[in-house]
Amino acid sequence: MTQPAALPARFQLTRMISSVWIPQALYAAAKLGVPDALAGGPQPSEKVALAVNAHPVATLRLLRALAALGLVTHREDGAFELTPLGRALTADAPDSVRSWALLWGGPMMWEPWGKLAECVRTGEMAPKLMSGIDTPFELMERHPEDAAHFNRSMLELTRGLAPALPASYDFSGARQIVDVGGGFGALLPPILRAHPTLRAVVYDLERCAEGSRELFAREGLAERCEFRAGDFFASVPGGADFYLLKSVIHDWDDARSVQILKRCREALSGHAKLLVLEWPVPERVGPQDVGIVGTDLNMLVMVGGIERTLAEYRSLASAAGLRVTRVIPTPVGMHAIEAVRAS
Repeated sequence: MTQPAALPARFQLTRMISSVWIPQALYAAAKLGVPDALAGGPQPSEKVALAVNAHPVATLRLLRALAALGLVTHREDGAFELTPLGRALTADAPDSVRSWALLWGGPMMWEPWGKLAECVRTGEMAPKLMSGIDTPFELMERHPEDAAHFNRSMLELTRGLAPALPASYDFSGARQIVDVGGGFGALLPPILRAHPTLRAVVYDLERCAEGSRELFAREGLAERCEFRAGDFFASVPGGADFYLLKSVIHDWDDARSVQILKRCREALSGHAKLLVLEWPVPERVGPQDVGIVGTDLNMLVMVGGIERTLAEYRSLASAAGLRVTRVIPTPVGMHAIEAVRAS
C-alpha cells in the first residue's frame, strides 16, 4: 500500500502554530458542559445547544471541532455521540480531567503563556514579569476561580497516578508516612489500602485542610490520616518512616528546592526515607519526550521551576545533605528517587 506523502514542512509548522485552538476548544466544551450534555446518549447539535444555553450554529461548530479531536463522533443521522476520550471531560467521570481543561484555558494560565519569549530571554516566570508576583501562591490569590480549578485538577491527575506507587514500591513495615506538600492527599489512599496498619499525615498550607479532610472521609480513611498545616520551607513534621515529595521540587529553583530538601532531611531519623516523586528529563530529548518538555516550559512560564534530569536531582539531594540510594521507575513514567540522610 502506498504511504501518504508527508506534508511539506511549512504546512506541518502552520498546523503546530495554529494548534492554539485545541486547548481553547477543550476549555469551552468543559466550561459550557458539552460533554455532560452528551453523557446520556447521542444528541443533535440543536439539543446540545439548548442544554448548555448556547448559540445553535456556534455549538455545531464546536462539536465539529470536538469530532476532529476524537472527543465525539458525528454520526450518519447527524447526531453527536460522546467517545471514551470525551467522557473523561465530563464532571463526574472516574477519570475526569475537566478541571485540568478549565485550568489551562483560563486566564491564570492563558495570559502568562504569551510571555514565553520574555521568560526565555530573562529566565524569570511570567507572573513576575507581568505583575511583580514572586510566588505562584500570590498568583492563585489573584485568580481564585482558577486556583480552585488547579486544586481539583491536582486531585484528578494524582488520583490517576496514585495506584502506581504502592505497585512499584514496598512500604511494608512502615508505621507512618508524611505527604509533604501533598495538597489534599490524593496520593495516599492506594498506599493506605495496600498497608492496613499504616497511618498518614498530609502536610501542606491551611488552604488545603478542608479538601483533604473531605477526601479522606469520602475514601473511608479519615481515622488513619490527619492533615497538618505548615510551611515546608520552615519545617517538616518528624517521626515518620517515609516522607513523600510528589511534584514539589519541580515547582522551585535550585536554591529553594535545596531548602525544602534540607527541611525533609531534618525530619528524617533512624531508617526513615524520603521519596522524591518526579518525571525526569532524559539526558537527550527526542520527539517522544513532548510531554516532559512541555511541562518544563510550563514550569518556566508559570512558577519559575524546572524539570530536571536524574543527575540534577542527585545533585540537589547531595547539596541538602541527602544520599540517593536508588531510583525506582513506575509504569506511569514517574520515578521514585529514594534518599536517606548522608550522615
